[in-house]
Amino acid sequence: MVAVISGDFSEEAAAAYESLQRQMRLIAEAQRQRVKLTASASVRDGRVTATVNADGLLIETVFADDIDELSYAEIAAAVTEATQQAAAEVAQKSAELVAPLREERARRPKLSEMIPGLADVEAMMPVAPPVPTVVPDPEDAEVAADPVLEFENVEEVDRVAGRGRSHPPVSGSTW
Repeated sequence: MVAVISGDFSEEAAAAYESLQRQMRLIAEAQRQRVKLTASASVRDGRVTATVNADGLLIETVFADDIDELSYAEIAAAVTEATQQAAAEVAQKSAELVAPLREERARRPKLSEMIPGLADVEAMMPVAPPVPTVVPDPEDAEVAADPVLEFENVEEVDRVAGRGRSHPPVSGSTW
């Protein structure tokens, strides 16, 4: 992708645009590499091996010839354990792939730094709770029909147009 930058484009804007292009190239390359990721883990002295894809989904299970030395319960637990180990490994590999993206993003100015008064969008993003690695007990499970999202580091905004501000509120149908 080649872009022509007009003469009245500031150097700062040109640098930001170049940084964005570099970020898009890094994202595309990370996506191409990620789809190829797999990880395998073996447990119970190699009797059970699980392989997962980049999403941590089990794509292959291999039992050794001496699998019959384990009970059904031990085999089931071993499949779960091996799958979880492989999923953790592929998650680590994925994190390593996106590390250059995080570094590139850290070098770029935040939108809130470029537009005075704009809240930092990343700070407003909710943090997902960790997912369980064990089967939940139906007695303890609470299913909320409409879960409440909680946000951290959020600034309260006065909804009355312009009150207490030195600039007009951002509004309109073009946003």
